[in-house]
Amino acid sequence: MIDPKRDVGPFGEPIVTRTLTSEVHGGPVIVAIGKPRLHPTNGRTWLCPWRIEGLDEEPLTGSPAIGVDGWQALNAAIRYVDAALEGTGHPVSFNGGPPSLTE
Repeated sequence: MIDPKRDVGPFGEPIVTRTLTSEVHGGPVIVAIGKPRLHPTNGRTWLCPWRIEGLDEEPLTGSPAIGVDGWQALNAAIRYVDAALEGTGHPVSFNGGPPSLTE
């Protein structure tokens, strides 16, 4: 069984970011998704790191999204971020509306 939390390497440079606005403190909440890459130890599974900054003092991160290729891992990372934001209960907006991570 693959444990994506071990030996996945550094986040690296984000390939895409989106700046949301906190409806709690009015400051920026920055969502970043890293470049999909092959798992460094098994060479078959693709991983895509993600993080959310601005909700708390420390960035919110979780296990990298997993896919059979980079495309699937990237799409999964967007869903992971969406679920993580919803799970915090911290309301955010994008350009005055919903965060719209899939649009």
